[in-house]
Amino acid sequence: MPSNALPRTRARRRQVAMSVLAGFAFLIAGAALFREPTLEVSAVLMVAGLLLGVGGLYVLRSLTGRMTGDGRDLDERETELRNNAHYRSYQTFALLMLVDLAYGLVVAGRPDGGSLTSSMTAALFLLGLAMPTLKLAWSLPDDDPEDFVTTA
Repeated sequence: MPSNALPRTRARRRQVAMSVLAGFAFLIAGAALFREPTLEVSAVLMVAGLLLGVGGLYVLRSLTGRMTGDGRDLDERETELRNNAHYRSYQTFALLMLVDLAYGLVVAGRPDGGSLTSSMTAALFLLGLAMPTLKLAWSLPDDDPEDFVTTA
């Protein structure tokens, strides 16, 4: 492994996953403030959240061995882990959309309710799309060092 590469340990994946979640928290906070007096703060939070969340997600996809992709090169264990992550993420995604529906009902009477709801929908949708990678990053065990030993 090159010296500048991130180690694929559970602890490292969890650190990156927490930074991704922090990025999405900034994005959600920016979506909640997406109205006239706080529009500049909202824009800064949303841009910072997108950079941190999507950038960290890119790193996580490589740290999880791209198991959240199509899965053509996965063994049985990896396929089972991936399928479990997708199932749990689907449930979380449904819950996020219920939260979005409740938020939309709360802000429905406001003159800017449409823009608040659409920005929150976008933020929660992006978080929902990231859930399989976050779930895998959090739950994957460390690689077995013996798997990387080459015999001559």
